[in-house]
Amino acid sequence: MLLYRAGANRSHQRPVKLTVVEPSIRRFHASDRACGEHARELAVGDRAFRFEGLSADQAAALERFWGPYFTPDSGLPVDRTIRVSDGGPGFWLAEPQAGELYRIEPRVTPSGVIALSYAFALGPGPDGSWRLALDTEAVEPAPQSLENATRVMAARMAVERGGFAMHSAGVLRDGKAWLFTGPSGAGKSTAMRLSAPAVSLGDDFGLVLPSPDGWVTPPLPFDNAHAITERPEGSSFPVAGIWKLFKADEPRVERLTGLAAVTSLSTCSALSWVMPDLAGAVLEQIGRFCEESHFGHLHFGLDADFWGPLSAAAGGLD
Repeated sequence: MLLYRAGANRSHQRPVKLTVVEPSIRRFHASDRACGEHARELAVGDRAFRFEGLSADQAAALERFWGPYFTPDSGLPVDRTIRVSDGGPGFWLAEPQAGELYRIEPRVTPSGVIALSYAFALGPGPDGSWRLALDTEAVEPAPQSLENATRVMAARMAVERGGFAMHSAGVLRDGKAWLFTGPSGAGKSTAMRLSAPAVSLGDDFGLVLPSPDGWVTPPLPFDNAHAITERPEGSSFPVAGIWKLFKADEPRVERLTGLAAVTSLSTCSALSWVMPDLAGAVLEQIGRFCEESHFGHLHFGLDADFWGPLSAAAGGLD
């Protein structure tokens, strides 16, 4: 899930600074002062996002947070450069209310879609790079803002490459990726735990991409863990199937096809509302996945027996 953790009693002490689009967009375009002089690269499958303008504290925090995915030089082709800038104090969106789900909202501008959240604004810059402007006095820590913004960027990259992003957890078994999807509380973390010792590909957010040999997914560092310590060898793995989770007393697999599959899987796509310019492509590409690969509903309880019926269902589709 996207991260928001307000400090004790602090989220109600600051006035709302921005309530209309125009000032926030002007502020975004004027935010051209880097937070620091450090550059790092984040491995996202077979490509990298290059961050420039990080402060020393931001770079160090992300190195702890993303671990081996985040290095001075990934050795991968750079998909896009993200210049991190100091946006000054003040919320980009109105201050979150108690119990509010984390919000990211798009603003369509002549220069492209800009994503606004409480503590960051992300959009295309004037030189072909992307700009990520941070609220320098935000309650949300900078590493969390950077991760949430990077998820937006990763979701956009996936759609531009013919794939899509999901709220999902993934494990690697026998050289193939098995993806579990569903809303918060559906059981993704439980399915991951019951899949041990399978290798984790990320427990909260995933990308599904087309390849010449079928659909693949890369390992990602977007975990609920406080720090990533391991990175699987390989830039991507073939997808054995996507399984939407439902809690039940007995394990059961329900295979879906056609419109039912597209409708069900599309409810698990991640951040598609932040890309109004690509919304049609998201649905089209989910539909193509459902035609070409394996999707179904996995009903399971608090034991590991679901792997038997799940493997049988996937094998029956080959």
